[in-house]
Amino acid sequence: MSTKTSIKRIALALVVAVGFGVLGSVPATKAAILGETLTIDSATDTAFKNETATAVLTHNWGTTQSAANTDTATIKATCSAPTGGTCPTLKYWLTPTSDTANTQVTAEMVFPTYFSGYFTETAATVGGSVRAAINVKAENFGTTGTYVYTFYTLGANGTTLSTVTSTWTITVSNRDSAVTSIRKYVSSDLATAHNARKAFLSASDSAITAAAGLATTPVAVGYGLFTVANAAGETRTANAGAVANTSSGTAVKDTLTVTVAGPGLVTGISAVKAKSATVNAYNGTLIENTDLATLTSESITIWSDGTAGTSTISVSNSSGVVLSTISVIFTGTPASAAIAFSDTIVSLGAGTTVVGTVKDSGGNVLKSGTVYIYSTDTSIAGTNLSTNVYPTVATAYTIPSTGVLAFTLATAGGVTGKETGVATITLRDSWTVAASTWSSNSIEVTVTEDKIATLTVAFDKATYAPGERAVITYTAKDSAGRGLATAAVTGLTAVSNATLTDVTATSIGGTNLGASPYGYLGTGFSGYMDTGVETRVVTMPTYGGKVTLTNTFATFGSTSGGTTSVVAEATVVDPNSTAIATAQAAADAATDAALEAIDAANAATDAANLAAEAADAATVAAEEARDAADAATAAVEALATEVATLMAALKAQITTLARTVAKIAAKVKA
Repeated sequence: MSTKTSIKRIALALVVAVGFGVLGSVPATKAAILGETLTIDSATDTAFKNETATAVLTHNWGTTQSAANTDTATIKATCSAPTGGTCPTLKYWLTPTSDTANTQVTAEMVFPTYFSGYFTETAATVGGSVRAAINVKAENFGTTGTYVYTFYTLGANGTTLSTVTSTWTITVSNRDSAVTSIRKYVSSDLATAHNARKAFLSASDSAITAAAGLATTPVAVGYGLFTVANAAGETRTANAGAVANTSSGTAVKDTLTVTVAGPGLVTGISAVKAKSATVNAYNGTLIENTDLATLTSESITIWSDGTAGTSTISVSNSSGVVLSTISVIFTGTPASAAIAFSDTIVSLGAGTTVVGTVKDSGGNVLKSGTVYIYSTDTSIAGTNLSTNVYPTVATAYTIPSTGVLAFTLATAGGVTGKETGVATITLRDSWTVAASTWSSNSIEVTVTEDKIATLTVAFDKATYAPGERAVITYTAKDSAGRGLATAAVTGLTAVSNATLTDVTATSIGGTNLGASPYGYLGTGFSGYMDTGVETRVVTMPTYGGKVTLTNTFATFGSTSGGTTSVVAEATVVDPNSTAIATAQAAADAATDAALEAIDAANAATDAANLAAEAADAATVAAEEARDAADAATAAVEALATEVATLMAALKAQITTLARTVAKIAAKVKA
């Protein structure tokens, strides 16, 4: 064993001896410790009673000891406690750091293993320095007040190294137990409120609406339980090691006061029904208690007092601060109603439900009480109503706790001449119209027959392209011409339920086709939305042609014997066939035109031949005419000559005659 190791062990033994206040043998001479400082991260701290405070000390020191020896330094503290209090024993442990000087410290303890009451450092150095970060903890302060720890250091021989000290002042106070916030659990039944509080759920405030009732017989209408908390939101203040909001620690508690403004009464710790009551909010063991009977002191009960209106219940802490409020609506007698039908067009025997709400004079929805339902004709709707004043009849109906009316009116069946038609329904507040003070809105229900009287079928278009989708519409009506209400209407016995002509049997298909060949309608009928209409979507053939759909029935509605058929027709037009037909027509027209042109040409040829023959005849006639003309000319010329001769002779005769006359005249004068 080396001399150095022996010296370290001796030093540690001395440290332990100092820790217990017993000083053993020490070396005759020790080197001096130099440049010592002792600081704390925070000179002041706060803590709650029964809890913990921590700090970090930084110790710097050096030594002139030779390399063959070691030096030690021990940190201890004195403490002053408040009156009646005791200082908790400090616990120390070292936090290793990256500081190279810190590596010179040996025999160190690291939390959770620590020195209790003191801390000793042992180091070997030659004129160097030591730096150590020491954690210190004081836990479980038993008394509130101020605790002052004064840290100092001792050398290996138990003497004070220097006058270096550091103080740590801790102010200890009680945890905040003042109630400043509240979670309420309100319901119309105690079990619901209790289970929500027991599970520490969020605040639950169910809307409570209840009848005002009678002042002489108050009725419990709701319950409230509470969880209180301090300003930090804690329901329990933790002790050392305890966790807030668990069963450990001290519960935040208070005695609350509830005050009623408006109608209603309350009870709490006291069973006396009044406008004010107190209730405990302990956050204690009763929270987990499943025995509701033991919750009396930690719950309030809300009672009716015969007065209608809205009640506001204030919840205050023991300092009189209102932390929360609860609203309860107390309803009066029925004063109005708004109603509707679940279905306004129904089939015989199907029935319909009256839905709606009834309100008091304050507009609050009632969840109890009685109203009277009237029908203008129970042979149509309301066969389950009691007759009161004919023809208007009424029956009493208890408003359900949900506040939503749900009264089913049966529709009559089998009453000759009265099973179908329109009935008007109203709500009132009395058995008779005369005694009623109000009436609801009127609603009408139409009741149709449950058998088909007439049925038609049609395609949605007259013409379709090949392969185009088509809609087939069936329309069923009762004997009054009303579209049948949506219901499964039977009475159809198919003979040939879907016969398609002019196209092959496999050339049409679609949805809801049914059994072979094509069950377009089947033996039943269920119209859409009370229209009396059913539709089928089919795919038309891929080639042109006429489509005829025929449904034939042996039994049709109330008819038996013989058959009844409904027919729909449409045409599939193939655009290719049309083009071909158009082209053929054009070709035929062109051929006809060509033939007509040939005939015209032949006629022209014949005309030309006839014209040639006429020309030849004309030529001959012309030549003959020329010869005749020549002869005529010669004759004319001869005649002219002859005439000229005659004229000359005549002229001579005239001249002779003139001379003779002249001679005669001369003689006469003479």
